[in-house]
Amino acid sequence: MMPLISGTQRNRGRPRPSSPSSSSHAQPKRRAARLPDYEPPSYPLDNASRRELAELSNNVDTRKYEEQLKQSITLLTNNVRDINDRYVKKKHELDKSRKRQRAQSEDDGENPETRQRGHAEEEAVMRLRETVPALTAECESAVRNVIDLRVELEDGRKAIQDTVRKAELERANAVEEDQEGGDDGATGEDDDLIMRNTQHGILGPLRILKNEREKAAADYATRSLEERYAVDNDYIGFKRLWWDAVHSVDGKPLPDASRWFTRNSAGGDDSGDDEEEDLVIAEEHISIYCPLSMVVMEEPYTSSVCKHTFNKPAIVQFLRSQPGHVAQCPQTGCSKEISVKDFYDDQVMLRKIKRAQAEKERQGEEGEDEDGVDIEDSTLQPRSIKAERARERGNQLLANLKLDPEEDDAI
Repeated sequence: MMPLISGTQRNRGRPRPSSPSSSSHAQPKRRAARLPDYEPPSYPLDNASRRELAELSNNVDTRKYEEQLKQSITLLTNNVRDINDRYVKKKHELDKSRKRQRAQSEDDGENPETRQRGHAEEEAVMRLRETVPALTAECESAVRNVIDLRVELEDGRKAIQDTVRKAELERANAVEEDQEGGDDGATGEDDDLIMRNTQHGILGPLRILKNEREKAAADYATRSLEERYAVDNDYIGFKRLWWDAVHSVDGKPLPDASRWFTRNSAGGDDSGDDEEEDLVIAEEHISIYCPLSMVVMEEPYTSSVCKHTFNKPAIVQFLRSQPGHVAQCPQTGCSKEISVKDFYDDQVMLRKIKRAQAEKERQGEEGEDEDGVDIEDSTLQPRSIKAERARERGNQLLANLKLDPEEDDAI
């Protein structure tokens, strides 16, 4: 085994760096060079410069930044879901514990150990009650900030594209004016730059880009909270998952987006003025069965166009079999045209399906309902003629396409 080379041997023959004190005496301290004042360009950008400017709008760094913003929203959304899930679960457990304690105290008297354990559970719930809303508000504010940054990035990309387009117009106008009259207005070297810019009306890419970015920022600043976030898919997904976590027990439906930023509904509360309308909307989406394959949806896939949900393999197979991969929504009574790109993985619906299945398993362990109600449907929306017709239509569509519903999971 060869011996390691010591630091002295390794650095032998290399010049030693001078100490800070000796170097300061050897070389005078340099002053930062003053940059000259900005001067607008005398001529418009050439083709090569415009191509390089256009590449800035889609370089690797901006794509990585955009991916990081997307990941930030995902992490914030999941955090809000988890902390509210924990809070609701602890409250539900505390309610059941109190009921058991009351029943036990009536039969056997109050147990000091049980009372102490109950106090500890109450204190834990109280701590969550104080911290969870504050943490949720911080995360919600952070989601808005990330969306603002993403919009700024998108506006910046569009500003660069507009800058390239306007730079091309400047070059075309300059060439046309030069062909008509030339630069006869230049009277001297000092006035040459000013006269050329005045004649051609050249702003230059830097000034154009600055103007475009300021115009986009001013337009965004005038928008209301609803205009900024209620139409943003990332914020909609965040709001839906947050609301579902808060109301996972009572099943209260999410209010209309116009009421998301009011004082009452901002923290997950709502006055319930449109409760009947909201409940109707909830009933349309609460079935866990896919209208096409008639099986419980394991991968709920919801359309952003008409809000109808299908099992992902079934709707993807259906749309890919259609001309242009576009078709009318197969949900009964819907006339919207949909395509695969209109769908998104619906995490909220998946949570509802899992809760319904857990309730079904719980009731299965306890036995059938005393009134003879089918356990499978007792936690879901009641079967109706409309639902049966939807299933019949789904069967017919798959039959016409020569698709087997049983092959749904094989995709």
